[in-house]
Amino acid sequence: MIFIIGNSRDLVEPVVRHLHKISNEEVVIFKADLCLENEGVGFSFINKEIEVFSDIGISEYILNNVESVWFWKPVLPKVLREYSPHEESVFMYRQFLALWRSLASLLKEARWINDYYKMLEAEHKPFQLKVAQDMGFVIPDTLITSNPVRAKDFWKYCQEEMIVKTLTTSLHGNRIIFTNKVTVEFMNNIDRLVSSPVIFQKLIKKKFELRITVVDNNVFAAVVKSSSEIDWRRGLGEASVFELPRNIKQLCVDYVSMLGLRFGCIDMIITPNNEYCFLEINPNGQWKFIEERTKLPIGKAIASALISK
Repeated sequence: MIFIIGNSRDLVEPVVRHLHKISNEEVVIFKADLCLENEGVGFSFINKEIEVFSDIGISEYILNNVESVWFWKPVLPKVLREYSPHEESVFMYRQFLALWRSLASLLKEARWINDYYKMLEAEHKPFQLKVAQDMGFVIPDTLITSNPVRAKDFWKYCQEEMIVKTLTTSLHGNRIIFTNKVTVEFMNNIDRLVSSPVIFQKLIKKKFELRITVVDNNVFAAVVKSSSEIDWRRGLGEASVFELPRNIKQLCVDYVSMLGLRFGCIDMIITPNNEYCFLEINPNGQWKFIEERTKLPIGKAIASALISK
């Protein structure tokens, strides 16, 4: 059995379609945002028997001997994400998250994309940058802090050409907080920084930006076009296939492997001087928009990874 932990919004048809073509394994999709509609996972410890199960509608699936697990963006339904008071919404989220995380501990023998705890570690932006720099990637000059004085000094160091971005996503992972260029107005209110640390980076001039999806030893690189000069997500346009130099391609494979991952989406800039500059990796990043625009067979590669021994 191949078990997919996902949701009903980020559809996984390309992967499931290829799985049915190349494998006879049963594919079970748990959609976390339908938890109020009889979809769930759970555990029983009765009469010294341990059972890991998933209830989907009227069907029950026993997961003890599942072959592969794909952890793909489970989210709570909107009614729970927006539940009031907010403290109760946070509590419910943490309860469900604890349930989902427990799967990683009890289904260790399965093949995971990705190993859940390695994925959590890889989401730490300072860790990403350290590993990238240690392995030979060029990275932007970076300051991560909640100290306004340090931020002012870095602003001067960058000659007032600086960007700011968050260390993590919003609580429920359903809100995008874009990267922005730091303005004079922002710096005039920099004392507010003490309430929330952020990432500051020297603004890197770019010829274009790359989205590089790595699945095991497969590398799918695309140029991403956008109406935004700072964050392509703000005004996403077309994407086109890009052929990476062999050394950069291998470095991407080695980097994802060093993080203990089998899948990851790397954002990179190519400067006007043709230098490849690493920005970050999303260890559970979106890839379908790249496949739709470029026809790169990313979904097929994920399907193959789920059945590979």
